[in-house]
Amino acid sequence: PEKRGRIGIYDDVHLARLRLIDVLLQRGFTTSHISDFITGWENGKDLAEVLGLQNAVTEQWSNDEVVEIPLDMVDEFLGDSDQLTRLQALGLARVDGDTCIFTDPELLSGFSSLSEYGFTIGQLIDVHERIHAAVDGIAKDMIGTAKNHIVDLHGEGWLPGDDEVGATTDMLVKMRELAVHSVTAILARTLDENLQHELGDYLTTALQNRNDRETHP
Repeated sequence: PEKRGRIGIYDDVHLARLRLIDVLLQRGFTTSHISDFITGWENGKDLAEVLGLQNAVTEQWSNDEVVEIPLDMVDEFLGDSDQLTRLQALGLARVDGDTCIFTDPELLSGFSSLSEYGFTIGQLIDVHERIHAAVDGIAKDMIGTAKNHIVDLHGEGWLPGDDEVGATTDMLVKMRELAVHSVTAILARTLDENLQHELGDYLTTALQNRNDRETHP
C-alpha cells in the first residue's frame, strides 16, 4: 500500500490483488504458494493489463454500504426473530452484539415503505427469496457460459499469455455488463407486461361485479 505517514493507503489496484489472494486462500492455498503463482504468471506481462484482468475478475458490483440498527428496534420492526434469521440466511443482515447490520439499506427502506401499505415483512421476504433464487440462477448461467467458453477454447486451468490478457479482460467485463443489462431490461419489460395483464383481469372482475350489482340490486 501507499504510505502516508504511518498509514497504509490501499487503492483499487491493491484491493483487487487482496480479493484475488482471498479467493485462493479460501481454496486452501498457502500465502507462499499464492505469491509464487501470481509472481510467476505476471512475469514478463504488461502490468496495466494484468491489473486490469485481476480487477475484472474480483471487482464487486454489489454495494458495500451498510446500516447499523439497535437489535431491539430491529425485533420491533420485523415482528419476530424468524424473519431476522431469514434475512441472515440471505446475507442481508448480520448480528454483532446488540447491533444488527443490514447489508442492503435500500432494500430495508423498501420493506419499511411497503409495510405501511399492509404488507407483512414475512411476505416481502418471501418475494425476495424467490427473486434471489431466480437471479442467482441467471448469474450462475452467465458465469458458467464465460467459463465454458474459455475451457472450450483453451482447456481447464488455462491462464492468458502476454498477448491474451487484454482480450480476456474485455470479454469478462462485457459479459458482466451484458448480464446486468439483460436482467434489468427483462425485469422492466416483464413487469410492464404482467402489470397490463393483471390490470386487465382485475378491471374485468370489477366491471362484472358492478354489472351484477346493477342487475341484482
